[in-house]
Amino acid sequence: MKRLILFVLVFGLVFASVSPALAAGKGPRGTFALAGTITAIGDGSVTVQVLGGSKLVKPFINQALTVTVTASTRYLLKEGTTTTLISFADLKVGDSVSVNGTVANNVWTAKRITVGAQLIHYP
Repeated sequence: MKRLILFVLVFGLVFASVSPALAAGKGPRGTFALAGTITAIGDGSVTVQVLGGSKLVKPFINQALTVTVTASTRYLLKEGTTTTLISFADLKVGDSVSVNGTVANNVWTAKRITVGAQLIHYP
């Protein structure tokens, strides 16, 4: 029984010391929010000059960030207090946008892109 406990303890310590090394190099992970201006539109992606954003986005402020779009990405147009559904084809270079999504393995994927959104300040 003592050997089993010792084995589990040693295995746990080895796993705990190796896990951060395995995760390194894969970049940030989690949900993000950013605000900026569209600088390019590609097949399945939008490049945004980042003006502000959540914690994961902070290192990219004042840089262009390419965000992947999928079939489930929602596109909205905000005009005053009215928000309407639009399509990917309605996006234009120069549009001010806010983008919410997820990032994993350095792939930024948009869940929602809102045209005409105000710059959001994050703490």
